[in-house]
Formats: sequence, C-alpha cells, structure tokens
Amino acid sequence: MLINIFRPILKAIAIKVLPDSLQVTLWRLFRREVPVSYGYKVINNNTSSELLRGWQDPIVAKKQYEAFIPILQQMREGKPREDFIAVAKAVKMTELEAPFIIEVGCGSGWNSEVLASLLRHPVRYLGLDYSSAMAALGKKCYPNIPFVVGDATALPFQDGVCDILLSGTVLMHLAGYQKAICESRRLAKKWCIFHTVPVMQRRATTKLSKYAYGKPVVEVIFNETELLDLMRQNGLTVRYSFDSVPYDLSFVLHEPTLNKTYLCEITD
Repeated sequence: MLINIFRPILKAIAIKVLPDSLQVTLWRLFRREVPVSYGYKVINNNTSSELLRGWQDPIVAKKQYEAFIPILQQMREGKPREDFIAVAKAVKMTELEAPFIIEVGCGSGWNSEVLASLLRHPVRYLGLDYSSAMAALGKKCYPNIPFVVGDATALPFQDGVCDILLSGTVLMHLAGYQKAICESRRLAKKWCIFHTVPVMQRRATTKLSKYAYGKPVVEVIFNETELLDLMRQNGLTVRYSFDSVPYDLSFVLHEPTLNKTYLCEITD
C-alpha cells in the first residue's frame, strides 16, 4: 500500500534524476516490461530531427500494432476502451449517414474497425500516416481499405475532399500542430474531429520529448484555452467534447492533464 502512495513521487524523482537507460532497467525490474511511453522531459521550441523521425521507425509500427491487438480484442468482446467510445460518439454526433472519413495519423487503421463495430455499420474510410511502415501494416490488416503515406502538415488531397477529417491521436505528436489544424480544416467539408488530445488548464502549451515504443519522439501537451483559440482562428467551432483514455502527466508538468476528443464544425 505504501508503494502505491509514494509511486507518483518516486516516478517524478526518477524522471528528473535518472538517465533514460536506468529508468528502463527499473521498469523491467519492478514491472517486468517497459511501458509504452517513458522518459518524459520538457524541451524548448527547437525540436531535433531525431524526435521528428521516431514515429517512422518500422520497429515502432510493429510494437504499436502488437499493443493494440488485445485492446481491439476487448472491443470485439463488448468492452471498448474509452478512446474507442469517444471517437464513435464524435462521428455519430455529426448525424451523417454514410460519411467519407479521412483519418490522419491512422497507424495500422484500427479506427476503421472501431467505427464500423461501435456504429454498427461500415464506414467509408481512408487512412493516412507519416510512417510507410504503419501504412503497410494497415494494408495488411484491412486489405479492402485504402492507405496513403503523407504529412499531416501538407496533406496530399484537394480542398473539401472528405465529410469528416479525423485527426487520430496525432495532433499531440506534431511539432507543426498549427499547420496540421489548418490542413485538417481545408480537407473537411463540414466536420473535423481532433481525437485524444492531451490538455491542461494553467500551464502554457508545452513540448516534451519521450520514448514511445522505445524510440524518441516529440509530444505536445496543449493549454486548452490556447487550443480552442487556435481552432477558432481556423474557422472551427467546437460542438462537443468527449473524455478519452486517461492520461495524467502531472508528474512532469505539475498539474493534471487529461485527454479529450473534440468534434468541430466548420463555421467560417
């Protein structure tokens, strides 16, 4: 019981004091497996090229795919995770019967299955990812769905090409998130969904470095007021927001954080 009480304190101390390699050793010692994400550090606005390339590593694609196998199985058994429920709710609230959805940051395309399962009808879906390895996995897992390799900050599509632009748990991994929001709005006819976005209330939007599936990546935690202002500047009005999978980084940011999914309507 005492270890549970002091765990957050010990975690914060470890992050500040111990090198990343030793943190991994301790995780393996006490938990017998390395967490998906670890080694969080606040960084300045200069983002190294190494952090920008992390998600393109084929090892990351493989490990992420493997991590989602049991999560998807739980959904198939009637126990969908919070983020799956949130994205399905967001699509349902558009009241579109058969929308064409482009998901940016699709990974191996699991949201195509999630939406079809929870909405109880097939969806017209195209997946785009920055990682060619993730797009290739998507084609293997869901052979009847098209996948494209592309950059969220310069999407390779014409204006207004989709009914819903789904930014799928990717905004937090983009150093150029401002441009990504602009591009999302450009592609959508009426609706944008920004899915599983980590937000906080007091601290300004902050960039972190971390290890995801063992590779260094950048992560952005948004001040919610700043994020909503940026959406408004791009002609997007938040119609609904939904709680997504819990994600508390108070041990590094010194205030609670949580994930939200935003359904935005184009109003300008």
